[in-house]
Amino acid sequence: MTLPVSQFLLLGFAAACGAWLRYFTGLFMHVLFPTLPMGTLVVNLVGGFLMGMSIAYFESISSASEDMRLIINVGLLGGLTTYSAYTAEIFNFIDKGAIMHALFFAAAHIIGALILCFIGFYLLNLFLQSS
Repeated sequence: MTLPVSQFLLLGFAAACGAWLRYFTGLFMHVLFPTLPMGTLVVNLVGGFLMGMSIAYFESISSASEDMRLIINVGLLGGLTTYSAYTAEIFNFIDKGAIMHALFFAAAHIIGALILCFIGFYLLNLFLQSS
């Protein structure tokens, strides 16, 4: 699939807007809850909600532009949180009745990312301590 330069730039701008929303949400939530990572939770929950609305919209509107879906789902919501893409993939499994696939991928994402985070953390610490 080729992406024209104008779409590429629009996609990048939408992703930047999502990232800016995530950043400012984190700042705002930190003021309200300085000891908890509420910004991340809020953007992940809002991203999941908005992805659900987006899926429903693009499935129900036959004239909906594929470019607009790309800009909103991949750009804006992807920039807001990668959790929205994960949510859409799990939702698609559930929607198709593939509950075991949904459970497997949900667990793999959460547990796998957490395990790899620990591995990355400890490997870099080992590297830094040996140099």
